[in-house]
Amino acid sequence: MSQPEFDKFSKSYSDSIGNAVEVFGKDHDFFVRNKADTLLSAFQSLGADARKLQVLDIGCGVGLVHRYIKNAVGSLRGTDVSGASLDIARMENPGVAYESYDGVNLPYPDASFDVAYAICVLHHVPVPQWQKFIDEMRRVVRPGGHILLIEHNPLNPATQYVVRNAPMDENAVLVWPHRLRSLMRAAGLLNPDTRYILFTPFEGGFFRRLDGFLRRIPLGTQYVMEARV
Repeated sequence: MSQPEFDKFSKSYSDSIGNAVEVFGKDHDFFVRNKADTLLSAFQSLGADARKLQVLDIGCGVGLVHRYIKNAVGSLRGTDVSGASLDIARMENPGVAYESYDGVNLPYPDASFDVAYAICVLHHVPVPQWQKFIDEMRRVVRPGGHILLIEHNPLNPATQYVVRNAPMDENAVLVWPHRLRSLMRAAGLLNPDTRYILFTPFEGGFFRRLDGFLRRIPLGTQYVMEARV
């Protein structure tokens, strides 16, 4: 998706996604909070004090997840191709630094971050640029740091329904886990690990524990792929 397309959806992003997922009985914020919980759990598992981590969100959009994680890390930066989305993110999330991104080269020096993540971004990137996207993530993360991507699971029927009915996903190409694993390995990343999330649209500790129990079964609506630099 190009910058003008993202700009077009900047003010209506939540509504566009919300209309697609409302059939499952949850508003968009439920899924945003789930992503935040997934990120926070990943940060806490890195073996370092999460409050000291330097974190980058690539393709951050309007920064919906930032309100839930910005106070849990040392610093949080976001970058996106949509200037209109970044304007909204800056208003909503004081204390988070945002930079424009040309969609090819990340606007940061080598080895600037402990963690870089991208939530449902790669499927909007033109397929020939997928490897470059992962290579750039690796470039800006320090040795020993981590890269994390959350993507839609192409095997899940609910995911297929949402993608078909979300206007901003019109040109999306879903990323199969085995393909993302290959991209990570080609970038020199170590030990890419896959787990599946959001098996049910329900809240509460029981259902989150259920997600954890089922995490290796490829039926969740989305999956998390994490690797080390």
